[in-house]
Amino acid sequence: MKILKKVQAVEVKRAFVIADHLTQRKTSGNNRTFLKSLSETQFNKNLSDAKKIILKLKEKDLDKLVSPKWPKRIKAYNTSQWFLTEIDSKDMGVWRRAGNLPLAWTNKSLYETAQKVKNALDKNSKLLKSRPKHAIPNILKIKTHVEQKEKYLYPITFKSNTGTQGRKSLKHRVKADIDDGCMRSIALAISERKPIRVYFGVPLKAK
Repeated sequence: MKILKKVQAVEVKRAFVIADHLTQRKTSGNNRTFLKSLSETQFNKNLSDAKKIILKLKEKDLDKLVSPKWPKRIKAYNTSQWFLTEIDSKDMGVWRRAGNLPLAWTNKSLYETAQKVKNALDKNSKLLKSRPKHAIPNILKIKTHVEQKEKYLYPITFKSNTGTQGRKSLKHRVKADIDDGCMRSIALAISERKPIRVYFGVPLKAK
């Protein structure tokens, strides 16, 4: 793991809200649909449009967008110090059963999760549920994602067993637990991106 620089929490919140904005949703309710297959041009247009809206918002407005659905997340963001970091996929881990993946696929490192998902995609395995089955191949088609050209699409992580604790019940410990961007991270690992750039949160008490 290599820490590049310290960043402000507002940048992390912008990354979360922009990525969430890009996720397609059903017209009613808050149920997620899957990332649609888009051309590079259309994806970048959608990204540009999202940034125009969200980068104008003050931090308190970002908090209001996040807190109703994810109060624990915004609390964790506000009580952490943040760094732009480069990290190997073997030192990161996804949420327990991220995207309804089998538990055995998510209980170790991101690298191992990605290997299992890649194998399942190659074999069109029935164990691969709809979200990762559709989202990950579509992410892999977009250079903006796999080449990490956009800072607001970097995955958001926390120091092991802190923050939102998406891996709390898992015995295998890694250096960084992914909070947001599990599907993006799996795609990056499948594409053999080394290292992966992430936002890395450390509890303020750990200063």
